[in-house]
Amino acid sequence: MRKPLRIGFLGTGLIAENHARGLSATDDATIVACYDIDAERCERFAANHDAAAMDTPEAVIASSDAIYVCAWTAAHPELVAAAADAGRAVFCEKPLAVDLTTVEQMINTVDRVGVINQVGLVLRRSPAFRWVTETTRTQDVGRLMSIVFRDDQYIPIQGMYGSTWRADAAKAGAGTLIEHSIHDLDLITWMMGPVSSVAARTANFHGHPGIEDQAHVRLDGFDGATASLISIWHDLLDRPSQRRVEVFCEGAYFHIEGDWSGPVNYDIAGEQGSLEGVALAEAATDLDGRGQNADVDFVRAVVADRPAYPDFSVALEAHRLCDAAYQSAAEQGRSTRPSAR
Repeated sequence: MRKPLRIGFLGTGLIAENHARGLSATDDATIVACYDIDAERCERFAANHDAAAMDTPEAVIASSDAIYVCAWTAAHPELVAAAADAGRAVFCEKPLAVDLTTVEQMINTVDRVGVINQVGLVLRRSPAFRWVTETTRTQDVGRLMSIVFRDDQYIPIQGMYGSTWRADAAKAGAGTLIEHSIHDLDLITWMMGPVSSVAARTANFHGHPGIEDQAHVRLDGFDGATASLISIWHDLLDRPSQRRVEVFCEGAYFHIEGDWSGPVNYDIAGEQGSLEGVALAEAATDLDGRGQNADVDFVRAVVADRPAYPDFSVALEAHRLCDAAYQSAAEQGRSTRPSAR
């Protein structure tokens, strides 16, 4: 009988607990060790998951087969490099790093060593986005014309997130666009395809230096399609994180109200309907064959010694768009072409 994959966590905050819950759905993995600069939080996570709280990241890496990197963004590159150089499979939270150059270096690192790697762009597992994306590609809906994407969340230095480091540009890199809407840029390029130009404006209402809390980004595709993204960090603590997305094709319209389980309302060539919950999940799986649990799929990829999805290279395009958006915003909204790798 095969022994469960030994999982180590570097960082034990809210997102680590989310991944731990995902891992609980498989018997093929067990959490064995963890490290966090907050010793009390580390001990609490260890107790919750019958794991050992370690004094250093190196101790966690030495005792594990695969590593989850869930620390603040600026710490990702060093921790990923340490895990990869030790030959460990690595799951790194999004965003991979605070800037595009470092992301490219991280991709080179895991490619050079040849370790299995996955990035926490978990909305690629969302039944809502999977179904819409695959339907626009496989059904007779005409060309994609436009995406209107609004994403809002209360600023995550408070409430259940409590990520005070997200007010520190040295740790977070910047604000809502990279720390939250890297998901959205990934989804837009996934749905729309390659982007030819980016124009953006940002604003800072909360006053944390270098941390924008509003971003408006226009993305133009090579085939004439356009996308508009508005990303907002506010102070409405009773309002959950929300995404509202409209996708227009020549012969179809889709409205995503719930970014995971729907509802997704649609009008395809005059046939109107709505999908949500189990029915939406089944419809998405029928189209792409994928499941909803990113953590279980990561474990399966490591056990089978095959590439994981989405891997670091998939995240590169979203980081290219993010880099171009910040460049455009710094130049008062001037249209910018995303850099080539």
